Amino acid sequence: MDFTQYTCPVCNNRFQNGDDIVVCPECGAPHHRDCYEKENRCFYQDRHKEHFSFDALFEQQQQQEEQKPQGFEDFESIVCPVCFLKNPKGSQTCARCGTDLRMENPAAHAAHPNNQQHQQNQPPFGGQNQQQYNQQNGQPNRMPFGYGTADVPNFDPLAGLDSKEEVGDNVNAGEAAKFTGKNTPYFSLVFQRLRKHSRSKFSFAAFIFSGIYFLYRKMYGIGLLFTLLVIVTNVLSTFIMMMPEWSSCARELISLSPNDMMTGSGVASALGKLVFFYLPFLLNGVRYVIMLVSGLTANRLYYKHSIKKINQIKNENKEISADELHQKLEESGGVNLPLALSFGISMLVISYICNFFLMGIM
Repeated sequence: MDFTQYTCPVCNNRFQNGDDIVVCPECGAPHHRDCYEKENRCFYQDRHKEHFSFDALFEQQQQQEEQKPQGFEDFESIVCPVCFLKNPKGSQTCARCGTDLRMENPAAHAAHPNNQQHQQNQPPFGGQNQQQYNQQNGQPNRMPFGYGTADVPNFDPLAGLDSKEEVGDNVNAGEAAKFTGKNTPYFSLVFQRLRKHSRSKFSFAAFIFSGIYFLYRKMYGIGLLFTLLVIVTNVLSTFIMMMPEWSSCARELISLSPNDMMTGSGVASALGKLVFFYLPFLLNGVRYVIMLVSGLTANRLYYKHSIKKINQIKNENKEISADELHQKLEESGGVNLPLALSFGISMLVISYICNFFLMGIM
């Protein structure tokens, strides 16, 4: 998406290609990341209650520009002689085509005879028209917000989605972003994919940390279930291998001869010993299956959890303002880092103790 036609509302400087840009999920206003972090909020935060839209403001400003009397000279900008883009006063190169502007007169090309022709030949920046232009001219389609080339902004809370776009039953992208809190660009894309195609993505974080991940995302029930399953399989596996009977069973299996297994009782005894010997390894296999299931289902489970909780909060707070609703979504959603850390450290301690005793008997 091309932002060079806009101006940052905080520093009042026009955006350049390669600028690090943050887009407000509420009104769509773009900001320099430094400016956004300096203000710690959207520049138009106070107007959000009025259903303020940056696009509407920009369109109004454009109409005012078009209504200026003919012959009006804009001394606050420099017109590029190649693409006729208006650049901020003091610019050394054109933000669109990179032409050197240091020797240009700000209004020298306002009456250029080929102005209209040049304007018509310019590519339609942004949206589907941009993609069609890129395909026709052999240029790669740039993915928005961190997935394209260097001149594309690398951060957007909604990953290019409109805040009003529906990502679940009666839930829009802006509300989902408030609820997820952390890593909102990733979950915005995941939620949209689940909504439109019912397809999820594998979560490596949930695979590696299993139940801890669900606790981190405040899914306490399933988080405790996965965590306990991982702990129990790990402890039972170690406990069985620490038993003297297990070591004795291993030695007996090694010493068995074919003659010992000729009788029915010999076969039954050997099978019982094999099951007991391989039981710790089966438990370890179950633990890895649990981790795999966690990674495969984490995003889908979190999506259902988020949509359900958001609708519940909205139904319980129908009379409050949008800002108050967003505050409640942030409080109910987000993450629980202290709980996840405490369970994670506990699992590491348990795993270390199990390995310590296991190494002691080998």
